[in-house]
Amino acid sequence: MPADVEAVAHAHRELVRVAVASHGTRGIAERVVSSVGGWVLLLDEHGGLRSSVPATARAHLPRIQTELTRFTAANQLSALTVSMPGESVAIRPVVTAGRARGFLAIGRAEPLDPIERSLVDTATYLMAEDLRRTDESRQAVRNDRRAVLQLMLDGDIVRARRTAATLRVPVPDGPMRVALLGVPRNHGAELLETAEEDQALRRIVTLSAELRPGRVAILLPEAEGDTRTLEAILRRVPHGRGAVSDSTDAAELPAAWARVRSVFRAALDDPGRLYEARDVTDAGLLRHLDGPDARAWAEATLAGLRALDKGSKVDFVQTLRTFLANNGRADASASALDIHRHTLRYRMSQLATALDRDLDDPTVRAELWIALQLVHE
Repeated sequence: MPADVEAVAHAHRELVRVAVASHGTRGIAERVVSSVGGWVLLLDEHGGLRSSVPATARAHLPRIQTELTRFTAANQLSALTVSMPGESVAIRPVVTAGRARGFLAIGRAEPLDPIERSLVDTATYLMAEDLRRTDESRQAVRNDRRAVLQLMLDGDIVRARRTAATLRVPVPDGPMRVALLGVPRNHGAELLETAEEDQALRRIVTLSAELRPGRVAILLPEAEGDTRTLEAILRRVPHGRGAVSDSTDAAELPAAWARVRSVFRAALDDPGRLYEARDVTDAGLLRHLDGPDARAWAEATLAGLRALDKGSKVDFVQTLRTFLANNGRADASASALDIHRHTLRYRMSQLATALDRDLDDPTVRAELWIALQLVHE
């Protein structure tokens, strides 16, 4: 085997060894630099610095962060090469589950040759695998939290605390609030991560869990500024809205949770707004339409929407909700959804066919709005 090929094969083996030995993404980055030279920056999905190899490479961070907008603008998941003074820089997204979870930027005076690019590709793949393993571990913790939270919301407090002790899940004591935060389902991961990583919530004992994509419930102790913390989370995610209870004892959580869900369903779709469950006027008439007959009517009314939405990459529920919230105005709706008005027109024709309704009829739009509030929490 030629010496250079043997050296590359050895470098690939060393990358795999580092990954298997759980040295993390920084260990992989260090191995890349030792193999091909230059420098490496590891960034999170928002462009924040995770690692710099060597430490002086952080001087390149502002320029690399500027280039990342090219990935988000075009929803690009392939590699990108840019020229910087005296250097060639390759930027690769680290992708898991079809989403860029971070970026690897490598720079040096000469461009990478094909063999070196394959080495960097291997490193990027191993970083993605490291993230995937981390995700699996995190998901196990999330499942534990959801199980304990569901017991608390169901009123089974003794079992909830016993389970929490076994699973080592922190649970608030004393008076607490329960909140329901929501976003369109395609932004669900962003909402969950924003809630989990919020520094204000991490400083106190809270219990949060994703009930379903786009819906996060949070138990937090009563404290000064608690509702402002929740409002700040909603402002950091697209189309975020929520409802929160008054301070309550653990024994009263089921009733508080029922009020929160009712107000969340009935309140206006006002991005960034946190409604308080005691504010009946914000919920209006819909708060009193929560019986089984009303929900059965809503389910039947929206059956065509559910069929259209199932398995589609387009969030037709959010499309319809936004169209209705803008009183059927196409330009305002397209702007709110960040799509072209022709795209909106095509989606609305699909919705009209699926629902078998005339969406230009104000009465039909009012009925659909009520149905959405009753069914889609």
